[in-house]
Amino acid sequence: MPPAPIPANEAERLQELRELDILDTLSEATYDSITFLASQICEVPIALVSIVDEDRQWFKSRIGLEAQETHRDLAFCAHAIIEPDELLIVPDASSDVRFKANPLVTGEPNIRFYAGAPLVTPNGSALGTLCVIDRQPRVLSGEQLASLQALSLQVMALLELRFTVRELREQQAALQEASRLREVLMGTVSHELRTPLTAIIGFIEFLNEDIDAETRSDIVQRLGRQAGDLQHLVDDLLIAARAEADSLNVESVDVALDTQVELALEDVSAAVTKDISVDTLPCRATADPARVRQIIRNLLTNAVRYGGPSISVRTFEHEGTCHLVVLDDGPGIPTGDREHIFERFHQASTATYVASSAGLGLPISRLLAEKMDGALSYRHESGHSVFELTLPMGRALARPA
Repeated sequence: MPPAPIPANEAERLQELRELDILDTLSEATYDSITFLASQICEVPIALVSIVDEDRQWFKSRIGLEAQETHRDLAFCAHAIIEPDELLIVPDASSDVRFKANPLVTGEPNIRFYAGAPLVTPNGSALGTLCVIDRQPRVLSGEQLASLQALSLQVMALLELRFTVRELREQQAALQEASRLREVLMGTVSHELRTPLTAIIGFIEFLNEDIDAETRSDIVQRLGRQAGDLQHLVDDLLIAARAEADSLNVESVDVALDTQVELALEDVSAAVTKDISVDTLPCRATADPARVRQIIRNLLTNAVRYGGPSISVRTFEHEGTCHLVVLDDGPGIPTGDREHIFERFHQASTATYVASSAGLGLPISRLLAEKMDGALSYRHESGHSVFELTLPMGRALARPA
Protein backbone atom coordinates (compact mmCIF):
# COMPACT_ATOMS: atom_id res chain seq x y z
CA MET A 1 0.00 0.00 0.00
CA PRO A 2 1.82 3.17 -1.15
CA PRO A 3 1.64 6.12 1.30
CA ALA A 4 0.30 9.45 0.13
CA PRO A 5 2.80 11.86 -1.43
CA ILE A 6 4.01 14.71 0.78
CA PRO A 7 2.62 18.12 -0.26
CA ALA A 8 5.16 20.43 -1.86
CA ASN A 9 4.50 23.05 0.83
CA GLU A 10 4.67 20.60 3.74
CA ALA A 11 6.93 22.76 5.93
CA GLU A 12 4.69 25.82 5.53
CA ARG A 13 1.57 23.67 5.99
CA LEU A 14 2.83 22.23 9.28
CA GLN A 15 3.87 25.69 10.47
CA GLU A 16 0.35 27.00 9.90
CA LEU A 17 -1.04 23.96 11.68
CA ARG A 18 1.19 24.62 14.70
CA GLU A 19 0.10 28.26 14.79
CA LEU A 20 -3.55 27.20 15.02
CA ASP A 21 -2.77 25.20 18.18
CA ILE A 22 -5.70 22.89 17.48
CA LEU A 23 -4.10 19.46 17.85
CA ASP A 24 -5.17 17.38 20.86
CA THR A 25 -7.74 19.93 22.01
CA LEU A 26 -11.02 18.82 23.58
CA SER A 27 -14.14 18.17 21.54
CA GLU A 28 -16.32 21.22 20.84
CA ALA A 29 -20.03 21.33 20.06
CA THR A 30 -19.54 23.70 17.11
CA TYR A 31 -17.37 21.18 15.27
CA ASP A 32 -19.52 18.22 16.32
CA SER A 33 -22.62 19.91 14.90
CA ILE A 34 -20.90 20.19 11.51
CA THR A 35 -19.88 16.53 11.40
CA PHE A 36 -23.42 15.59 12.42
CA LEU A 37 -24.86 17.66 9.57
CA ALA A 38 -22.38 16.15 7.12
CA SER A 39 -23.32 12.59 8.08
CA GLN A 40 -27.05 13.42 7.82
CA ILE A 41 -26.83 15.27 4.51
CA CYS A 42 -24.61 12.64 2.89
CA GLU A 43 -26.52 9.75 4.55
CA VAL A 44 -23.40 8.03 5.86
CA PRO A 45 -22.59 6.58 9.30
CA ILE A 46 -19.19 8.25 9.69
CA ALA A 47 -18.14 11.88 9.43
CA LEU A 48 -14.86 13.40 10.61
CA VAL A 49 -13.02 16.68 10.96
CA SER A 50 -9.57 15.26 10.28
CA ILE A 51 -6.33 17.19 10.83
CA VAL A 52 -3.24 15.76 9.11
CA ASP A 53 -0.20 16.12 11.35
CA GLU A 54 3.40 15.22 10.51
CA ASP A 55 2.99 11.51 11.32
CA ARG A 56 -0.70 11.07 12.09
CA GLN A 57 -4.20 12.18 11.33
CA TRP A 58 -6.07 13.43 14.37
CA PHE A 59 -9.83 13.92 14.58
CA LYS A 60 -11.06 17.19 16.02
CA SER A 61 -14.59 15.87 15.68
CA ARG A 62 -15.94 12.42 14.83
CA ILE A 63 -19.32 10.80 14.32
CA GLY A 64 -19.57 7.00 14.10
CA LEU A 65 -15.91 6.25 14.82
CA GLU A 66 -14.24 5.41 18.14
CA ALA A 67 -10.60 6.03 17.18
CA GLN A 68 -9.21 9.47 18.02
CA GLU A 69 -6.37 9.26 15.49
CA THR A 70 -4.61 6.97 13.00
CA HIS A 71 -1.15 6.84 11.45
CA ARG A 72 -0.73 9.22 8.54
CA ASP A 73 0.29 6.37 6.20
CA LEU A 74 -3.24 4.90 6.61
CA ALA A 75 -5.08 8.20 6.20
CA PHE A 76 -7.31 8.75 3.20
CA CYS A 77 -7.15 12.42 4.16
CA ALA A 78 -3.38 12.44 3.58
CA HIS A 79 -4.23 11.85 -0.10
CA ALA A 80 -6.99 14.48 -0.06
CA ILE A 81 -4.69 17.32 1.01
CA ILE A 82 -2.46 16.84 -2.06
CA GLU A 83 -5.05 18.68 -4.18
CA PRO A 84 -6.40 21.45 -1.92
CA ASP A 85 -8.83 22.77 -4.53
CA GLU A 86 -10.59 19.46 -5.19
CA LEU A 87 -12.70 16.98 -3.26
CA LEU A 88 -11.25 13.49 -3.05
CA ILE A 89 -13.96 10.97 -3.95
CA VAL A 90 -13.39 7.22 -3.53
CA PRO A 91 -16.56 5.36 -4.60
CA ASP A 92 -15.21 1.89 -3.64
CA ALA A 93 -11.94 1.67 -1.74
CA SER A 94 -11.78 -2.11 -2.13
CA SER A 95 -11.18 -1.69 -5.88
CA ASP A 96 -8.95 1.41 -5.65
CA VAL A 97 -5.23 0.59 -6.04
CA ARG A 98 -4.34 3.28 -3.48
CA PHE A 99 -6.52 1.87 -0.72
CA LYS A 100 -7.53 -1.74 -1.31
CA ALA A 101 -4.70 -3.07 0.90
CA ASN A 102 -5.27 -0.44 3.58
CA PRO A 103 -5.96 -2.02 7.01
CA LEU A 104 -8.83 0.44 7.43
CA VAL A 105 -10.37 -1.14 4.31
CA THR A 106 -9.49 -4.80 4.92
CA GLY A 107 -10.47 -4.50 8.61
CA GLU A 108 -12.36 -2.15 10.91
CA PRO A 109 -13.98 0.20 10.15
CA ASN A 110 -14.21 -1.52 6.70
CA ILE A 111 -14.13 1.67 4.66
CA ARG A 112 -15.60 1.45 1.19
CA PHE A 113 -16.80 4.94 0.33
CA TYR A 114 -14.87 8.13 1.16
CA ALA A 115 -15.38 11.78 0.27
CA GLY A 116 -13.13 14.47 1.70
CA ALA A 117 -13.28 18.25 1.30
CA PRO A 118 -9.89 19.83 2.15
CA LEU A 119 -9.67 22.43 4.91
CA VAL A 120 -7.67 25.14 3.16
CA THR A 121 -6.05 28.17 4.80
CA PRO A 122 -5.97 31.60 3.13
CA ASN A 123 -2.37 30.78 2.15
CA GLY A 124 -3.49 27.69 0.26
CA SER A 125 -2.34 25.04 2.74
CA ALA A 126 -4.63 22.04 3.27
CA LEU A 127 -4.56 21.18 6.98
CA GLY A 128 -6.95 18.24 6.75
CA THR A 129 -10.48 17.54 5.61
CA LEU A 130 -14.12 17.36 6.48
CA CYS A 131 -14.80 13.85 5.28
CA VAL A 132 -17.68 11.37 5.17
CA ILE A 133 -17.26 7.59 5.13
CA ASP A 134 -19.50 4.61 4.46
CA ARG A 135 -18.98 0.89 4.85
CA GLN A 136 -20.47 0.23 1.43
CA PRO A 137 -19.75 1.68 -2.01
CA ARG A 138 -21.87 4.65 -2.97
CA VAL A 139 -22.08 7.84 -4.99
CA LEU A 140 -23.06 11.25 -3.65
CA SER A 141 -25.35 13.62 -5.50
CA GLY A 142 -24.17 16.99 -6.70
CA GLU A 143 -26.13 18.67 -3.91
CA GLN A 144 -24.53 16.43 -1.28
CA LEU A 145 -21.03 17.17 -2.59
CA ALA A 146 -21.77 20.92 -2.66
CA SER A 147 -23.05 20.74 0.92
CA LEU A 148 -19.92 18.88 2.02
CA GLN A 149 -17.78 21.58 0.42
CA ALA A 150 -19.82 24.34 2.08
CA LEU A 151 -19.54 22.68 5.49
CA SER A 152 -15.77 22.36 5.08
CA LEU A 153 -15.62 26.13 4.64
CA GLN A 154 -17.48 26.50 7.94
CA VAL A 155 -14.93 24.27 9.66
CA MET A 156 -12.10 26.40 8.27
CA ALA A 157 -13.90 29.55 9.42
CA LEU A 158 -14.05 28.11 12.94
CA LEU A 159 -10.34 27.32 12.84
CA GLU A 160 -9.50 30.84 11.65
CA LEU A 161 -11.78 32.32 14.32
CA ARG A 162 -9.96 30.28 16.94
CA PHE A 163 -6.63 31.65 15.72
CA THR A 164 -7.96 35.23 15.68
CA VAL A 165 -9.37 34.96 19.21
CA ARG A 166 -6.07 33.55 20.48
CA GLU A 167 -4.15 36.38 18.79
CA LEU A 168 -6.47 38.96 20.32
CA ARG A 169 -6.02 37.44 23.76
CA GLU A 170 -2.25 37.46 23.36
CA GLN A 171 -2.36 41.09 22.19
CA GLN A 172 -4.55 42.00 25.14
CA ALA A 173 -2.18 40.27 27.53
CA ALA A 174 0.77 42.04 25.90
CA LEU A 175 -0.97 45.41 26.22
CA GLN A 176 -1.76 44.74 29.86
CA GLU A 177 1.84 43.74 30.51
CA ALA A 178 3.11 46.82 28.67
CA SER A 179 0.80 48.99 30.75
CA ARG A 180 2.04 47.35 33.93
CA LEU A 181 5.66 47.83 32.91
CA ARG A 182 5.05 51.49 32.12
CA GLU A 183 3.56 51.98 35.56
CA VAL A 184 6.55 50.25 37.10
CA LEU A 185 8.90 52.36 35.00
CA MET A 186 7.17 55.62 35.87
CA GLY A 187 7.20 54.81 39.57
CA THR A 188 10.82 53.72 39.56
CA VAL A 189 12.02 56.56 37.36
CA SER A 190 10.17 59.09 39.52
CA HIS A 191 12.02 57.75 42.53
CA GLU A 192 15.36 57.62 40.70
CA LEU A 193 14.98 61.18 39.41
CA ARG A 194 13.73 62.51 42.71
CA THR A 195 16.76 61.27 44.67
CA PRO A 196 19.49 63.22 42.83
CA LEU A 197 17.18 66.19 42.22
CA THR A 198 16.43 66.47 45.93
CA ALA A 199 20.15 66.30 46.67
CA ILE A 200 20.93 68.93 44.03
CA ILE A 201 18.30 71.31 45.39
CA GLY A 202 19.65 70.82 48.91
CA PHE A 203 23.23 71.42 47.83
CA ILE A 204 22.26 74.56 45.91
CA GLU A 205 20.47 75.94 48.95
CA PHE A 206 23.51 75.12 51.07
CA LEU A 207 25.75 77.01 48.65
CA ASN A 208 23.76 80.18 49.40
CA GLU A 209 24.88 80.00 53.01
CA ASP A 210 28.09 81.42 54.42
CA ILE A 211 30.45 78.43 54.16
CA ASP A 212 34.19 78.04 53.87
CA ALA A 213 35.96 77.35 50.56
CA GLU A 214 36.70 73.70 51.35
CA THR A 215 33.06 72.93 52.12
CA ARG A 216 31.95 74.81 49.03
CA SER A 217 34.35 72.78 46.88
CA ASP A 218 33.06 69.53 48.36
CA ILE A 219 29.46 70.54 47.67
CA VAL A 220 30.27 71.47 44.08
CA GLN A 221 31.84 68.04 43.56
CA ARG A 222 28.77 66.37 45.00
CA LEU A 223 26.56 68.45 42.72
CA GLY A 224 28.59 67.23 39.76
CA ARG A 225 28.19 63.61 40.81
CA GLN A 226 24.43 63.95 41.25
CA ALA A 227 24.14 65.68 37.88
CA GLY A 228 26.17 62.85 36.35
CA ASP A 229 23.78 60.29 37.84
CA LEU A 230 20.87 62.16 36.29
CA GLN A 231 22.58 62.26 32.92
CA HIS A 232 23.26 58.53 32.98
CA LEU A 233 19.67 57.74 33.91
CA VAL A 234 18.41 59.96 31.10
CA ASP A 235 20.78 58.20 28.68
CA ASP A 236 19.26 54.83 29.62
CA LEU A 237 15.73 56.19 29.30
CA LEU A 238 16.46 57.59 25.83
CA ILE A 239 17.83 54.24 24.71
CA ALA A 240 14.75 52.49 26.08
CA ALA A 241 12.45 54.93 24.26
CA ARG A 242 14.31 54.54 20.96
CA ALA A 243 14.28 50.77 21.28
CA GLU A 244 10.53 50.89 21.91
CA ALA A 245 10.08 53.01 18.77
CA ASP A 246 12.44 50.75 16.79
CA SER A 247 14.63 53.78 15.99
CA LEU A 248 17.76 52.81 17.89
CA ASN A 249 20.87 53.07 15.73
CA VAL A 250 24.51 52.50 16.62
CA GLU A 251 27.74 53.41 14.90
CA SER A 252 30.22 50.86 13.63
CA VAL A 253 33.76 52.21 13.91
CA ASP A 254 37.14 51.02 15.10
CA VAL A 255 37.21 51.36 18.91
CA ALA A 256 40.09 50.92 21.35
CA LEU A 257 38.35 49.05 24.13
CA ASP A 258 40.98 49.85 26.77
CA THR A 259 40.66 53.57 26.00
CA GLN A 260 36.89 53.41 26.43
CA VAL A 261 37.42 51.87 29.89
CA GLU A 262 39.60 54.84 30.88
CA LEU A 263 36.97 57.31 29.67
CA ALA A 264 34.15 55.48 31.43
CA LEU A 265 36.13 55.35 34.66
CA GLU A 266 36.37 59.14 34.60
CA ASP A 267 32.57 59.23 34.86
CA VAL A 268 32.32 56.56 37.54
CA SER A 269 35.36 56.59 39.78
CA ALA A 270 34.77 60.09 41.15
CA ALA A 271 31.47 58.92 42.59
CA VAL A 272 32.73 55.77 44.32
CA THR A 273 34.73 54.99 47.41
CA LYS A 274 35.80 51.54 46.36
CA ASP A 275 39.01 50.78 44.58
CA ILE A 276 38.58 49.58 41.02
CA SER A 277 41.42 47.45 39.73
CA VAL A 278 42.11 47.92 36.04
CA ASP A 279 43.95 45.40 33.87
CA THR A 280 43.31 46.37 30.25
CA LEU A 281 45.16 44.83 27.37
CA PRO A 282 44.92 46.55 23.97
CA CYS A 283 42.01 45.30 21.87
CA ARG A 284 40.32 47.07 18.98
CA ALA A 285 36.66 46.30 18.44
CA THR A 286 34.10 47.29 15.83
CA ALA A 287 31.51 49.17 17.85
CA ASP A 288 29.94 52.48 18.80
CA PRO A 289 32.31 54.18 21.30
CA ALA A 290 29.58 56.13 23.10
CA ARG A 291 27.48 52.98 23.54
CA VAL A 292 30.50 50.99 24.69
CA ARG A 293 31.14 53.59 27.38
CA GLN A 294 27.48 53.47 28.36
CA ILE A 295 27.69 49.70 28.84
CA ILE A 296 30.93 49.97 30.85
CA ARG A 297 29.46 52.73 32.99
CA ASN A 298 26.32 50.68 33.69
CA LEU A 299 28.35 47.61 34.62
CA LEU A 300 30.68 49.55 36.89
CA THR A 301 27.83 51.44 38.55
CA ASN A 302 26.03 48.15 39.10
CA ALA A 303 29.14 46.62 40.68
CA VAL A 304 29.81 49.67 42.83
CA ARG A 305 26.28 49.80 44.18
CA TYR A 306 25.60 46.13 44.74
CA GLY A 307 28.88 44.23 44.53
CA GLY A 308 31.56 43.51 47.05
CA PRO A 309 34.47 45.70 48.11
CA SER A 310 36.74 44.44 45.35
CA ILE A 311 35.97 45.40 41.73
CA SER A 312 38.14 44.81 38.70
CA VAL A 313 37.92 45.56 35.00
CA ARG A 314 39.79 43.63 32.33
CA THR A 315 39.97 43.79 28.56
CA PHE A 316 41.60 41.23 26.31
CA GLU A 317 41.45 39.57 22.92
CA HIS A 318 40.36 35.95 22.67
CA GLU A 319 39.70 33.80 19.60
CA GLY A 320 39.15 36.75 17.29
CA THR A 321 36.85 38.74 19.57
CA CYS A 322 37.30 41.57 22.07
CA HIS A 323 36.27 40.97 25.68
CA LEU A 324 35.58 43.30 28.58
CA VAL A 325 35.01 41.72 32.00
CA VAL A 326 33.75 43.44 35.16
CA LEU A 327 34.15 41.35 38.33
CA ASP A 328 33.14 41.97 41.93
CA ASP A 329 33.26 39.78 45.02
CA GLY A 330 29.76 40.52 46.28
CA PRO A 331 27.08 37.89 47.08
CA GLY A 332 26.07 37.63 43.44
CA ILE A 333 22.66 37.54 41.80
CA PRO A 334 20.23 35.01 43.33
CA THR A 335 19.92 31.88 41.20
CA GLY A 336 16.25 32.48 40.50
CA ASP A 337 16.98 35.91 39.05
CA ARG A 338 19.88 35.06 36.79
CA GLU A 339 17.66 34.29 33.79
CA HIS A 340 15.79 37.56 34.20
CA ILE A 341 18.34 40.25 35.02
CA PHE A 342 18.49 41.37 31.39
CA GLU A 343 14.71 41.74 31.15
CA ARG A 344 13.51 45.32 31.13
CA PHE A 345 12.39 46.73 34.48
CA HIS A 346 13.35 43.54 36.32
CA GLN A 347 14.94 43.81 39.70
CA ALA A 348 16.41 40.96 41.67
CA SER A 349 14.49 39.56 44.61
CA THR A 350 16.87 40.52 47.39
CA ALA A 351 17.66 43.95 48.75
CA THR A 352 21.38 43.28 48.56
CA TYR A 353 21.47 43.03 44.79
CA VAL A 354 19.19 44.68 42.24
CA ALA A 355 19.69 44.78 38.53
CA SER A 356 20.41 48.48 38.13
CA SER A 357 18.96 51.94 38.24
CA ALA A 358 15.31 51.82 37.15
CA GLY A 359 15.84 48.21 36.18
CA LEU A 360 17.15 49.49 32.85
CA GLY A 361 20.93 49.38 33.05
CA LEU A 362 21.49 45.71 32.34
CA PRO A 363 18.68 45.30 29.76
CA ILE A 364 19.88 48.42 27.93
CA SER A 365 23.48 47.21 28.07
CA ARG A 366 22.59 43.85 26.54
CA LEU A 367 20.46 45.53 23.90
CA LEU A 368 23.33 47.81 22.94
CA ALA A 369 25.78 44.88 22.88
CA GLU A 370 23.53 42.94 20.51
CA LYS A 371 23.02 46.02 18.33
CA MET A 372 26.79 46.08 17.90
CA ASP A 373 26.81 42.36 16.97
CA GLY A 374 28.18 41.51 20.40
CA ALA A 375 26.89 39.86 23.56
CA LEU A 376 26.60 40.54 27.28
CA SER A 377 26.43 37.69 29.78
CA TYR A 378 26.51 37.04 33.51
CA ARG A 379 27.96 34.20 35.55
CA HIS A 380 29.04 33.60 39.14
CA GLU A 381 32.27 31.71 39.57
CA SER A 382 34.94 31.38 42.25
CA GLY A 383 33.08 33.77 44.53
CA HIS A 384 32.83 36.53 41.92
CA SER A 385 30.01 38.05 39.90
CA VAL A 386 31.25 38.25 36.32
CA PHE A 387 29.69 40.39 33.61
CA GLU A 388 31.35 39.86 30.24
CA LEU A 389 30.93 42.02 27.14
CA THR A 390 32.02 40.47 23.85
CA LEU A 391 32.45 42.54 20.69
CA PRO A 392 33.69 41.76 17.18
CA MET A 393 37.27 42.63 16.37
CA GLY A 394 37.96 45.95 14.70
CA ARG A 395 38.34 46.26 10.98
CA ALA A 396 41.28 48.70 11.27
CA LEU A 397 39.31 51.65 9.91
CA ALA A 398 41.14 54.79 8.91
CA ARG A 399 40.03 56.92 11.86
CA PRO A 400 40.00 54.96 15.11
CA ALA A 401 37.78 56.21 17.95
